[in-house]
Amino acid sequence: MKILMVSLDYPPTVGGITAHVYELSQALKNIGCDVTVATKFLDKDQKAFETVDGIDIYRFDLKYIGFTYGYQINKFLKKLVKENHFDIIHIHGMRPLEFYNIKDIPLVYTNHTSGYLKRIKKGGYRIPLLKRLFSKPKLFLAPSEELLEVPFSFEAKKVFISNGVISSKFTRNEEIRKKLRTELSIKDDEKLAIMTRRMVWKNGINYLALATKYIKNDKLKLLFIGDGEQFQEVKNILEENFKDRFILLGSKKHHEIIDYYSASDLSILPSLMEATSISGLEAMAASLPLVGTKVGGIPVLIKDGINGYLCEPANPKDLAEKIDKILEEDLIKMGKNSKKFVEEKFDWIQIANKTLNEYKELLK
Repeated sequence: MKILMVSLDYPPTVGGITAHVYELSQALKNIGCDVTVATKFLDKDQKAFETVDGIDIYRFDLKYIGFTYGYQINKFLKKLVKENHFDIIHIHGMRPLEFYNIKDIPLVYTNHTSGYLKRIKKGGYRIPLLKRLFSKPKLFLAPSEELLEVPFSFEAKKVFISNGVISSKFTRNEEIRKKLRTELSIKDDEKLAIMTRRMVWKNGINYLALATKYIKNDKLKLLFIGDGEQFQEVKNILEENFKDRFILLGSKKHHEIIDYYSASDLSILPSLMEATSISGLEAMAASLPLVGTKVGGIPVLIKDGINGYLCEPANPKDLAEKIDKILEEDLIKMGKNSKKFVEEKFDWIQIANKTLNEYKELLK
């Protein structure tokens, strides 16, 4: 089967949608599909066409102002479809849907987190716009049950298919753990919690910063990998509440992040909106237990008392209590449960097979 993936987010950018599109494309390729990706130029040094990791990548320019982007993308896709045969077009993110009007190829759409939920929350003129956009796909996928909850009806079949992870990429390396903990000045009796999140509203990192005021365990240190609009706010709160007990590494490429999971003892997901969190899945694959909020797909990942604890969103006191609680547990045992869970439920090959089965249903 020949599949065209369309996404503005693709490596070398970072983030959940980027990881989803890349790993799903790789897994589909590995089970025998022919996958092509259409994405935007990030800089002038990139090529208009190249093959990377076995995937053909076509890049388009986005010029002028934002409301014309959808038109430009659709024009590019029409040209690409004329020059290549595709059985399925699979769009990630709303922008490519806006002017989409290719009629003779089944369209699949994956509804990723923040943009959709913000539009639903604001309501008003956005609801008719969403009705128009969601009338276009034949198959409507989402990586959390929450993202399937659309407040109006439309024809597309709705299916929850979670994000995934390649567990073997994140196997803990004790040699790397020792090296990095030395570099980070983490003592043997200290526990390190890792957050690999962009510091933007939906990820709730500011609430974790606020929670440090209430954390009682004095052996905990925090490692943040990511930047964003809340970076300075988070830094200021940590300086006040958790001085000398936090590390801000800023943004890193995905392959640079992996080793830091080995250096860590647990991971924290303080999200306000979330699908089946890819950073959470990666932490689990690295044998880390989790503390996370009861939003979106996070409760799918965390089983209370087995591989972590759930807390209320936007509640620093509850978050601090759950962090203190998990630090009293056997973190290694909980981490093993995390690893087992992702291997059984969230391998990308399993996710790709589920997705392919849905594609095949469209083509019947």
